[in-house]
Amino acid sequence: MAVDSFASPMDMEKRSLGQITATSHPFLEDELEAATAAIREYCGWHIATVQAVTLIRRFPSREHVYLPAMRIVGVVAATIDGVVLTADDLAAVEFDPVTGWSSLCGRSVSVTFNAGFVAVPADLKLLTIELSAGALGSPLGITKEQAGGVSVTLDRASGAITEHDGQRLVPYKLGRLP
Repeated sequence: MAVDSFASPMDMEKRSLGQITATSHPFLEDELEAATAAIREYCGWHIATVQAVTLIRRFPSREHVYLPAMRIVGVVAATIDGVVLTADDLAAVEFDPVTGWSSLCGRSVSVTFNAGFVAVPADLKLLTIELSAGALGSPLGITKEQAGGVSVTLDRASGAITEHDGQRLVPYKLGRLP
């Protein structure tokens, strides 16, 4: 898989009780990757697993540095206004692991930090599977089908994140204060 998907084809097989097997659908991995990418884009950061993230910014004036992630583990390297911070300086950096606000302040900044959940949270794995199954179940995006007197309306057809899904993603969305 090109993207570290939040769910695997085997996860889909288990969750669908074998209706969608790990090898039966040629687009399963693509849909899992697309669902993961949609969740990450909606939340504004990679979420899982723990990764090194580098932020490079140039501000019009000296500003406090906001690290665009949650579950921040630590700052591992930083250059602020051309000054490379030492290990002691890095150890003294204060940051909020939930919101990303830090004590770093500068006009030109380059900061590398580690952030993310160690493992994919179970609710994100489930949402990834649901988004993927919706896309696989209606590859053309059809949401309503009628044959004679029988009409079927699909709640999820395109694999897109719905308003309800957005509510489920609130705990992982950047900019949220607990």
